[in-house]
Amino acid sequence: MSHVKLLDCTLRDGAYLIDKQFGDTNIKGIISGLVKTGIDCIEIGFLQNDGFGDGKTVFKNSADAKRFIPKNKNGSIFTVLADYSRYAIDNLDDYTGDSFDAVRECFFKAERFDAIENCRKIKEKGYLCFVQPVDILGYTDNELIELLQLVNEVEPYCFSIVDTFGSMYQDDLHRVFELIHHNLVSTCKIGFHSHNNMQLSNALSQEFVRISYGKREVVVDGTISGMGRGAGNTPTELIAQFLVSQMEYSYDMDSLLDIINDYMGSIRSRCFWGYTTPYFLAGCYSAHVNNIAYLTKKNSIKNRDIRYILNKIGSVKRKRYDYELLEKTYLKYLESDIDDEPGFRKLDTLLDGRKVLLLVPGWSAEAEKTSIRAYIDKNNPVVISINFLHKDIKKLF
Repeated sequence: MSHVKLLDCTLRDGAYLIDKQFGDTNIKGIISGLVKTGIDCIEIGFLQNDGFGDGKTVFKNSADAKRFIPKNKNGSIFTVLADYSRYAIDNLDDYTGDSFDAVRECFFKAERFDAIENCRKIKEKGYLCFVQPVDILGYTDNELIELLQLVNEVEPYCFSIVDTFGSMYQDDLHRVFELIHHNLVSTCKIGFHSHNNMQLSNALSQEFVRISYGKREVVVDGTISGMGRGAGNTPTELIAQFLVSQMEYSYDMDSLLDIINDYMGSIRSRCFWGYTTPYFLAGCYSAHVNNIAYLTKKNSIKNRDIRYILNKIGSVKRKRYDYELLEKTYLKYLESDIDDEPGFRKLDTLLDGRKVLLLVPGWSAEAEKTSIRAYIDKNNPVVISINFLHKDIKKLF
């Protein structure tokens, strides 16, 4: 029996980029392609208390999600993710076998004790249960062992290592895996969900497969083309190819490539994901990507400015996102970083008693260039050009 199961969560983790609105045609097409590929676990979206509707990968319960589940699952396990704070497990109907098969219960550290009770209810309703603690590196060893003791009482299908902020290095993975492996009930699989902030996601996923061999059955998460917020996730096609070429798994790579050709191009035209230096900084500081999205909208902000602000707001605050705090920290940083007074005094001296001509970009700068040069010849003003240099007038500056 293969010790690795590959879980594709494009329709869930990728959904953040497009307000979960893939459209019914894309949803059905991607699912059909993943089934044909032979992907072991297919995550089709979220369980939420609200926000569902046509074309969205958000569901009230299994009856609502059933419309996207093929009659022939080809051996695939279908999953959904339930965020503890956004879904009441009491809304979940009993397992019937003709919709999704598993629920992944996601929760922050402060929610862990209550979330474990949800995991019990998920199993009682007949579903396979994945335990998905956010930010595994945010747990101390003692806290993680304490959590595992509670998890062992539930005996779920899988307990996942979730590198929420893409902050993990190889040594971190080895330490966390061994701690979990030695303290988790032997019947439970270990999962790995990684983000690519530091360009290590695929390498870490391969290392996870390697270190778990002969020890534990595991589940590796990926998304097609790495689709996901910020720097994105482990690309499903990369880890699938690794398993095919190095471990003789039998995924249909042509079907997987067809999904990329048929659907991902149009999706990419609606949103952006992938490695950037600001998202690397998010990984360095274990910061939520929404902090990066907010700060990079600031005009002329530098990477070193982002680094300073992430460090300044502190390790707890940056794991979530407080836009008011970000704005206050940014403005305070500008005040402390730049003193314009000497520059104003120098400019005042240069302009004292002189006429000033401001040139700005636009069609009139070209159409009126003769008049502009005549004005300059007659009045000898100080000429200031804003954000451009006129090809015929620049020699006069």
